[in-house]
Amino acid sequence: MDCPKLVVVDLDGTVVGYDTAHVAPSPAIIKALASVRAAGVPVAIATGRAVWGALRTVTDLGLTDGLVSATHGAVTYDLARDQVIDEVLIDPAEAVEALARADASTAFAVELRQRGWRHTANFSRDFESTWADVVDVDTLAATPTVRLAARVEATSSYGTRLRCPAATRLADSARIDESKFCVEVGFNGWIDIGAAGVTKATGVAAIAAHYGVDPADTIVFGDAANDLPMFAWAGHSVAMGQAVGEVQEAADEVAPSVYDDGVAVVLKRWFP
Repeated sequence: MDCPKLVVVDLDGTVVGYDTAHVAPSPAIIKALASVRAAGVPVAIATGRAVWGALRTVTDLGLTDGLVSATHGAVTYDLARDQVIDEVLIDPAEAVEALARADASTAFAVELRQRGWRHTANFSRDFESTWADVVDVDTLAATPTVRLAARVEATSSYGTRLRCPAATRLADSARIDESKFCVEVGFNGWIDIGAAGVTKATGVAAIAAHYGVDPADTIVFGDAANDLPMFAWAGHSVAMGQAVGEVQEAADEVAPSVYDDGVAVVLKRWFP
């Protein structure tokens, strides 16, 4: 493609490595994104993380203004204004009921605005995050939210980057109404549930519209299945070198891995 007019990067597995604790981006990545911005091209973030989980890494990347698409496209956050400027809420009750009926041991959490995770007592707090409160299932199910998270005991690890078989079985057996909900099966026993039709593609499209940039002039970087919608939307998509085959095959280009600063390597083509 010609020089991009908008650069969009995922966080985990794209500009930082995989970890449940805080991981800082490399100097090469920070410099590469600074070069993009110095050329007058906006840099945006598209992440599955909640806003509160994304901001520390975004700050480490040197970004103090611009837009972040969080929660798989359900939330748009303005860094300069330090506030959410758009969000797509769901009523999680129907999905909670379906998942609990399929497996009574399912643990649940919902994003409670900027307060953190509201969760059931059996939801494991085994990762670094922000925690709001512990509630019963009925209270949780009655909480409007941008995301419902369901967890079961994992049968695959986060590092494999493969959808967890146990979570996949639960999602399939729950038969969640996909005309109402978008269901994203994760790697370590997680299922993320948001509004139907809301993906990283819709989040990035809103950011591009904000800047007046066409999809053809947008480059996106990612490493996971939840990046596939924005790969299909963007003019040029780049998969990270450690991504699984499904993700690499969907991209226009495969970069070196996150551990080899693949984003920086590709961006040097236009922003030395």
